[in-house]
Amino acid sequence: MNILKELFRYTPKDEPERFVLSEPEQPDFDIRKNKKHENNYVSDNIEVNRAYIKKRFNVPLNNDVIIRELNLRNNISAFVIFYDGMADSDYINNNIIKSVLELPYISDGKFNDALYEKFTTHSQAQTMQDFDEIADEINFGCCALFVDKLNTAFVFDVKGWEHRDIGKPENEQSIYGPQEAFAEMIRTNTSLIRKILKTEKLIALGVTVGNVSKTRGVLLYIEDIANKKLVDEAERRINGISIDYIMSIEQVQMFVEDKTMLITPQTLATERPDRAARALTEGRCVLILNGSPRALIMPSNAFELTHTASDEYLNVPFANMSRLIRMLGMFLSLLLPALYLAITLYHQEIIPTYLLYSISASRENVPFPSLVELLLMDLSFELIREAGIRMPSPIGSTLGIVGGLILGQAAVSAKIVSPIMIIVIAITGIGSFATADYNLGWTYRVLRLVFIFLASALGFFGIAIGIVLYGLYLGKITTFGVPFLSPSLKFKNKSMTSAVINNKIISKEKRPGFLKTKNSSSEPRISQRWSLKNRDD
Repeated sequence: MNILKELFRYTPKDEPERFVLSEPEQPDFDIRKNKKHENNYVSDNIEVNRAYIKKRFNVPLNNDVIIRELNLRNNISAFVIFYDGMADSDYINNNIIKSVLELPYISDGKFNDALYEKFTTHSQAQTMQDFDEIADEINFGCCALFVDKLNTAFVFDVKGWEHRDIGKPENEQSIYGPQEAFAEMIRTNTSLIRKILKTEKLIALGVTVGNVSKTRGVLLYIEDIANKKLVDEAERRINGISIDYIMSIEQVQMFVEDKTMLITPQTLATERPDRAARALTEGRCVLILNGSPRALIMPSNAFELTHTASDEYLNVPFANMSRLIRMLGMFLSLLLPALYLAITLYHQEIIPTYLLYSISASRENVPFPSLVELLLMDLSFELIREAGIRMPSPIGSTLGIVGGLILGQAAVSAKIVSPIMIIVIAITGIGSFATADYNLGWTYRVLRLVFIFLASALGFFGIAIGIVLYGLYLGKITTFGVPFLSPSLKFKNKSMTSAVINNKIISKEKRPGFLKTKNSSSEPRISQRWSLKNRDD
């Protein structure tokens, strides 16, 4: 009977205790609150140093922090600390630990001198007394050695983390010129630039960004070319960034720009070392950040964003033809949908009669107004673009075929959109892919919607208002003290000429005047010396 009661009687189960997220306890050590201490230095007592290191690096909670205890022949205790996976453990074992253990018995008075002399052969060894500096080096992949009765620590550059090899540029491809791109290692990137600019005047100024991440970088400039005020301003803005974590150069780009809400980029991020080197020779500054495969060129202007790396490697007629095609593509990407909408709604008189009949016939069974039809197709194209970026490569091409061909043909067959609208959106998309800078492409994608609404409201007059207002707004902007629309429109201004069209290489005698460089001349008036009649000159 009791068994039947248990089977048919409902007995509520005890509910498990619900998880409640409560306020956390304050950590014992917070780098954001413990900036610098007067007594935060290495002690001559090894036990005090070991206790502080274990507390600061959360040992044994951190299982990738290695603390190796050592007992030297003088009966002196020591230990090394490093991160497993960031430091080269083989080098530490063979060149540091083994070297210390092989020290002969030396009297206490001369032991410190012998220890210093032992590591003078190490190319990247230095002594430090400040725990904050030592911790920064350990977090960057170095190894620290603490010895009893010694109030200083040895820090060794033994970085050994895995990194990506140098590859080809992905977003700035060029048939001509070098085929190398920046990687994520800071020293790899600086070496790529120094390989191009073989001069001791190339300065690599160390900077650190991020209160907690302490992401390291270098600010590059050529000392006898760059304006010192520009370098100081770039350094001031970088050092003035107060944020806990910085992950990439794009975050720094948003911090250093004058107008953070402006949709037009004011600096140029490049993945090509040759383009960064060329910017340095013009008097600009270049920021390289550890962990980021791009360099930030400061300052930039509206014309520089429309140039590509291949412009410098092509003959003048070919380079100018390529530049004009890109300009046309950017114009179509920005204004073609708005122009189509303005013409079909307000200015039908400029369309040839037979073409007007064809457009009207194609839109006869479309149930939506032209504005809605255009917005639907533009949204569909943006969805295909975003999906193609985030899909795996083998599927991305299939998505383009399905979305671009099958979906477009189905929409026309279903009388949802007209064929002429498919053509307009396709040409607009092709023009957007011809944009030189990826960030500038984002600018045109946003502005295209603005011009579409202006055209639907006022026709050509609305487009003209938008162009004038945006041009006036750009004219007010300065980036690092340089007008964004530099160089100015002056008669016989060679900087302006080279900004619009590509001049022949023997005519590029002056650096951009708006950068106010120390040395304005980049080549002599006659650089093609062999063409002189007197060959002895």
